[in-house]
Amino acid sequence: MKRIDLSRRAKYRITGHDRIRYLNGQVSNDVNKVAPNKSISACVTTAKGKLEGHIWISMEEGNDALLVDTDLDLRESLMIRLSKYIISDDVEITDITDDFLLLHDLEPEDVDGVLSKRYGSEGHDHWKKADDLVSGADWMSESSLEEYRILHGIPAWNSELNFNTLPQEALLDKVSVDFHKGCYVGQEIISRLESVGQVKRKLVGLKFNNGPSPEPGWELMDQDNVKVGNVTSVCSREGDLIGLGYVKRDKLPVKTNNNKNNLSSEAMIRHTLFTNSQ
Repeated sequence: MKRIDLSRRAKYRITGHDRIRYLNGQVSNDVNKVAPNKSISACVTTAKGKLEGHIWISMEEGNDALLVDTDLDLRESLMIRLSKYIISDDVEITDITDDFLLLHDLEPEDVDGVLSKRYGSEGHDHWKKADDLVSGADWMSESSLEEYRILHGIPAWNSELNFNTLPQEALLDKVSVDFHKGCYVGQEIISRLESVGQVKRKLVGLKFNNGPSPEPGWELMDQDNVKVGNVTSVCSREGDLIGLGYVKRDKLPVKTNNNKNNLSSEAMIRHTLFTNSQ
């Protein structure tokens, strides 16, 4: 079992009698699925269906509050966004980023903790007070976590996800969207994309050969040397170069280019736990 320290993520506590109903109107997944031993992921979107954040929602022990975590870069903007529509609702949102630790166990050996599939496979989250002592864990390094994330195709904010991303592009519709729940901000566009079944690009796993190590931002080209996408993440794994990127629908990349420095490497689609399950 490996333990991941996610304490640097932004964290919020949502209280009040209307907390579940209110949050359900703000996010893409059904908050009623959250249980004392189960967390869910969800998208927070604009009216045009673009991401304002990708979050995880848990239940506080005692069922008196909901706990939300997201990327630290969204700490202020998401707080404003989630509070925006509180009018006469009995809801209070508090920033608890500095008050709690958030730990995640990959492939846990026991049943302790809250079920969370934030890295593609079953794991357990642990919320602890900031002054709690945590010892005896086999901690995963940041570089090892990044390799694990890319290997399994998990999108990350500021790499695969940003304010211009549609959930379906990043394959989040399969894990973070409930198409049968009630209304929420952005639902009309997201549901329309689901019924049409088409977005212009999709997240894919990549493998690179015969050339320099590509970097995020390099272009992906097809056999006719036409741009079909971009690389978003890259790492080395057991001597191989793997990555993630976006590719236009029905297109197949064969190489990646950095035209500025006239560099090029072979590129091919690589299935991942996340992308292959879609």
